[in-house]
This record gives sequence, C-alpha cells and structure tokens, in this order.
Amino acid sequence: MGAVTIRCPRTGHAISTGIETEPSVFDRLPAVAASVRCSACGEEHFWTTRDAWLAEPMLACTDG
Repeated sequence: MGAVTIRCPRTGHAISTGIETEPSVFDRLPAVAASVRCSACGEEHFWTTRDAWLAEPMLACTDG
C-alpha cells in the first residue's frame, strides 16, 4: 500500500492526504477534486489524482 501524497504549494513539502491504497486502485481513480488540511502550512489544499502520487506511508510527511 502507498500513501496518496501531494506537494504543499506554499512550502513545497510532500504531505499525505491520509488515504492509503494499492497502486492498481490509485491508477483507476478519477481526477475528481478533493481537499486536505495541510500538515505543513495549516491551509486547505485542493487536489486531484493528477497532482498526487503514491509514496511509502512512512515517507509521506504528516507532521510538517
């Protein structure tokens, strides 16, 4: 399993969306907008699967 991860547009840090999934499932997800409260800057960021990638869960930043 991997953590769906995006990049904070303010800090540039990789942040976890809190979603974990298999690569085969991630590849089939639609590009629907979602939001996440950023652990790096505290703001809400909107993202789609086009902005995201799968990272090892322990490598995705969750504490800023």
